[in-house]
Amino acid sequence: MSFLTSEDVTPKVLTKILKKNDRMLFAAKYLWYADMVAHKETGESMRGSTYAALPYGPQLNNYRDLVDDIMKTDESKAHPLSREEKRIITRIALKFPKEQMIYDAAHKEKIWKKQPNGSIIPYTDSSELAGL
Repeated sequence: MSFLTSEDVTPKVLTKILKKNDRMLFAAKYLWYADMVAHKETGESMRGSTYAALPYGPQLNNYRDLVDDIMKTDESKAHPLSREEKRIITRIALKFPKEQMIYDAAHKEKIWKKQPNGSIIPYTDSSELAGL
């Protein structure tokens, strides 16, 4: 089993999350947890993305439209992550070092399970997040 340190998390973890030709099955779970944990702990999500409750778990609401744009993004023009954002991402990466782990955890979350298929998962439900 591979464990990450806080030094590894930003670039190593972030570049592993987004993969070419990926349908965001696992990456969306990392992003969802990051946004939801940030909202739960700070009152604001990291990026304000919307997430839908879909059969394979929480997913970026319009991920099909976003994947190509995300993959083409010039990383040098991205806003740097704050210390708090890095801390949250590190915690998630350490808790779920393997993709299947985050997938399984997301599928146990009540805030995903209680939403009808296709519905937006509201940030106000982040207080009920159990996995982190």
